[in-house]
Amino acid sequence: MNDYNINIGIDVAKNHLDVCILPSGKTKRFKNNELGILSLIEFIGDKEQIERIILEPTGGYEELVLELLSEKNYKISLVNAAQIRAFARANGILAKTDKIDAKVLADYGTKIPSRLYVPLSLPLKQLRKYVQRRRQLLHMIVEEKNRLKKERDGEMIILIKETLEYLNKQKDILEQRIIEKIETDEQLKSIKEVLVSMKGIGCVTAAVLICEVPELGKLSHNQIAKLIGVAPLNRESGMMRGKSKIYGGRGYVRDSLYLAALPAIRFEPILRDFYLRLKNNGKPGKLAVIAVVHKMITILNARLRDFYA
Repeated sequence: MNDYNINIGIDVAKNHLDVCILPSGKTKRFKNNELGILSLIEFIGDKEQIERIILEPTGGYEELVLELLSEKNYKISLVNAAQIRAFARANGILAKTDKIDAKVLADYGTKIPSRLYVPLSLPLKQLRKYVQRRRQLLHMIVEEKNRLKKERDGEMIILIKETLEYLNKQKDILEQRIIEKIETDEQLKSIKEVLVSMKGIGCVTAAVLICEVPELGKLSHNQIAKLIGVAPLNRESGMMRGKSKIYGGRGYVRDSLYLAALPAIRFEPILRDFYLRLKNNGKPGKLAVIAVVHKMITILNARLRDFYA
């Protein structure tokens, strides 16, 4: 930390940004547009005096302020909203307003170490948009399939099937664009080659890992496992010894790896032997697959760590 130890919280909403500077306690609201953010930058002042600026991901409303702050080389951290709320409750803060949230974010930066935000390259930003849109389409496809199962009206069945056909075409187009985007960028292509070296990991799953787990290869295997939510967490209190369970993490990544684990178990000898050993020891099928996912991400993390070295 520097001598000043100034931490800034920015609560992001669709139309405005609430800012709190600690330890001075200064607060102010700005519009969430380019002119407003430039005024915000003028308000917070010299980046050399600022230890960290803390924001929460807000589904895209934070993108412009992240971009403009990154261009000015401010030190920024994106912190999961659940962590911020847990921190607020631990400090006895139950009320929730934009102004209070900004102060909680700044206080979090003062007391809790957080990873530095690294801006994405332009090709990676575009790839992430493709991956995120594909995720949205998959969600819509599941919803339409569920509706189709329950529908009895013939006309509605036809309309739902037409919608499904359109959504699947859109998904196919996006997957093709994902592949093309990776193949036209040497850095992305090189990372993809490392990931698909494991059987079961295809180009689209590799894209999910590249976009949704940029920390892969840069953290320890335990940190990566917790990040994705495949690290068993102990549940013990006094004499009680509960079963270890996975919890939290990046569910979309975990689901993608779960699907990738099924062919990996068939065709990757190390993973097949590991899975069979767990099954022979009485581990239930789904838990054994999750254990395989844990092992997969550990191996991929090590391979990418060597790639970056």
